[in-house]
Amino acid sequence: MQITIAPYLLSTYKLIQCAFPNGIETQYYLPLLALLYDEMSDRNLAEIVAHYTTKHYGVVLNDVYRVKTTDVPKAEAIDKVKQRLLVCGYEEWLKEAES
Repeated sequence: MQITIAPYLLSTYKLIQCAFPNGIETQYYLPLLALLYDEMSDRNLAEIVAHYTTKHYGVVLNDVYRVKTTDVPKAEAIDKVKQRLLVCGYEEWLKEAES
C-alpha cells in the first residue's frame, strides 16, 4: 500500500524513519512526540506519526496532547530520542523548520 505524505512533512517522515527504521518502540513513542511537539503543529505531528506507525490519527493526536498535560515524559527519555535523531540529521531538520 502506497502512503501519500504531504511534501512539507516528508523530511520529518525521513528523520523518524532513519532514527527508528524498525518502527518506534513503545519506550520512545511518547518522548518522540514530546520532543517534536515544540517544533511542529499538533496536527502535523499527529499526521506524520500516524503515517509512520499506522496508528489512527485521532489516537496519535490525543497522545500528542497527553505528552504536554498528563503523561509528560522524563527528560532522560526525551534526550535518548534526541540522540537518535541527531545521528539522522535532526539539527539540519531544525534549521529547515526555521526557514
